[in-house]
Amino acid sequence: MTLKLLVVAAALLTAAAAQAQTEASSPAQQRAASRRALREARHTETPYTDSHLGATRRQLKRGESAPVAPVAGEPKFDRDGTPHVTEPKYPGLRLRKQKTNSSN
Repeated sequence: MTLKLLVVAAALLTAAAAQAQTEASSPAQQRAASRRALREARHTETPYTDSHLGATRRQLKRGESAPVAPVAGEPKFDRDGTPHVTEPKYPGLRLRKQKTNSSN
């Protein structure tokens, strides 16, 4: 009986905890690692845009989900449901369409 207890105790003492590729880190260490990765990404020449690196601070907040992306061409609405329409600030500074010479 005591031999079984000794074997079990020895097995428990020598067994290592499963780490599963995790390591304890504080939020400050995570932010520092994120800054380091972003800095390295700026120096790396990539043929495509890394959209996952363009996340805002709010999207990265713990427990927050990413906002739903607006569909292109859909009108925007204010909080009360009225369509959001903006007037041009400087209408005289727009690009002019070139007049075609139809006398050919």
